[in-house]
Amino acid sequence: MAERKVQSNGIELWTESFGDSRDPAILLVMGASAQGIAWPEELIEQLVAGGHFVIRYDHRDTGQSTCFDFQKNPYTLADMAADTVGLLDAYGITAAHLVGASMGGMISQMVSILHPERVRTLTVMMSTPLRPATLESIQQAIQGRTTTEAPLPPPAPHIIEMHMAAASKPPVTRQEHIDFQVKMVRALSGSAAPFDEPDIRRKVERMLERARNPAAAMNHGLVPSATHEQAEALKRLRVPTLVIHGSEDPILPPAHGVAVAETIPGARLLMLQGLGHDFPRPLLGEMARAILTHAGSRA
Repeated sequence: MAERKVQSNGIELWTESFGDSRDPAILLVMGASAQGIAWPEELIEQLVAGGHFVIRYDHRDTGQSTCFDFQKNPYTLADMAADTVGLLDAYGITAAHLVGASMGGMISQMVSILHPERVRTLTVMMSTPLRPATLESIQQAIQGRTTTEAPLPPPAPHIIEMHMAAASKPPVTRQEHIDFQVKMVRALSGSAAPFDEPDIRRKVERMLERARNPAAAMNHGLVPSATHEQAEALKRLRVPTLVIHGSEDPILPPAHGVAVAETIPGARLLMLQGLGHDFPRPLLGEMARAILTHAGSRA
């Protein structure tokens, strides 16, 4: 593995690569407010063994990448997609297999419609299709407000309750922030594996320690949804697409994954039983095999 900071779209992004750079590239795009290190190394090792050069990175406003004052410098999913394309440029990669999780799946969809020539295949994990008002509806739901436009199911009640409790009494100390994040990861987990609190706590602590500005990650909750034109373009996408979703996803219920597969022409849906909005160790092998089969593998 090799860490590297690159200039992309006028900002600095922290990246980490694995494997042989001569192999076809897989770019892992993480979700909202999450750092690149949230991608499990066990999954990455299997993708490398399958004959791929794998890159993960910190989005703007997360980890060791550039942070913003969102009120002064607001940005969109298209801007975050431009970050991704600039990262490929920095590595000298003409086209890559994109694997995006949660909001990273939306960013990867955006790259695919704006720069289809840069995408060999698209894998959308635990995400939702590009649609107007989608992100705003989710934010309204977790804040306990009535959604004005919600064609897909809202997050589960226990997720909404946790966010509302945190809003009424937000964590203040470092330990309170860690405890809340651990509690949230538990709430997002499915039944595929027992919750490993010590491991999750170590990961949360590591992310907090390496973040330039931990509070900046909340800016991702302010990013606006796709435009109507972008949503319509998704319906005409010709990039080979695999959709992986969990039967127990509590923040983006299964209907969201079904909607992605129904929106993108020719997309294939893999619904994993017991998967929540997480990466349980027992399912990493099945995830890796599906991605490798979709992208092409020498394994």
